[in-house]
Amino acid sequence: MKRSICLFAQYDEQPEIPPQTRHYLRQIASCGFSIHIALSGRENLTSAGRLALHAGLEGLPIAFHPRPNGGLDFGAWQHLLELDLAQDADEILLANDSVFGPLQPLSPLVERMRRQQYDVWGMVASRAVVDHLQSWFVCFTADAFRRPAIQRVLRQPFNEMTKDEIVLHGELGLGLALQAAGLKQGACWSSTRGIARLIATNPMHTDWRTVLRSDRAPFIKVELLRDNPSAIQGIEGWRDALPDPGFFDPAWIDAYLAHHPRRPGALRATWRGKLIQAVAAEDRWRALSLLLRDQFRIRA
Repeated sequence: MKRSICLFAQYDEQPEIPPQTRHYLRQIASCGFSIHIALSGRENLTSAGRLALHAGLEGLPIAFHPRPNGGLDFGAWQHLLELDLAQDADEILLANDSVFGPLQPLSPLVERMRRQQYDVWGMVASRAVVDHLQSWFVCFTADAFRRPAIQRVLRQPFNEMTKDEIVLHGELGLGLALQAAGLKQGACWSSTRGIARLIATNPMHTDWRTVLRSDRAPFIKVELLRDNPSAIQGIEGWRDALPDPGFFDPAWIDAYLAHHPRRPGALRATWRGKLIQAVAAEDRWRALSLLLRDQFRIRA
């Protein structure tokens, strides 16, 4: 019988697992994964605290592993790997809580990708800097995961790195390692426009609405709605973009944003940066029209 393991990186200052993350974990479990959760920043978790974490997740194949906070998602996955939790797995999924979703059932998407028999596949492909799979959801066969090029990436000292270093050596490094290992890879969603190769943008920001409408990657990045660092126009309409509010409750996002305001010091894009983001978007004309509307409203 196939053994599928999900290594899940979770961090939140609240003591409980938030409802949107519980929803995500239930959906991952519905795809046949046993889930190991790295609880960053909770190394002093009490028995009562551990019991509270299971609320809403009863009966699911989930285990919690408290750890100090450090190394972001790659540091959390590394912690779980050092516990040999993926040792006998046939399929390994790396995921984290940096997204809202899935906004529609996950199982049909996972089964479709499994039938393609990829060595490695992810939810979203990006061409920013180098071709890579966005690291918040990447699934490996056991053979692919154990390739030396992949293991070299995962064994780096992430706990000693800054966020930018982790992105460079972790997410982008993993993209280069997949190419170097000659692995067959795919993505549920990837850009169809050649300009994506010329302009380094994050499709989960510039193309968030297009990605959702594709029904291929039903997620919204937390950072987009919380910080909107690229100043993408129109994100205030995220509720209207949800395909099924009965499946994913928009009140979960409202509650999260109420308790997690925009981070101090989060960068804001310049006018030139906004223009580049709009030009790079799949739905370029809509993005440009929203940008111009916003610009003229501010000047008025």
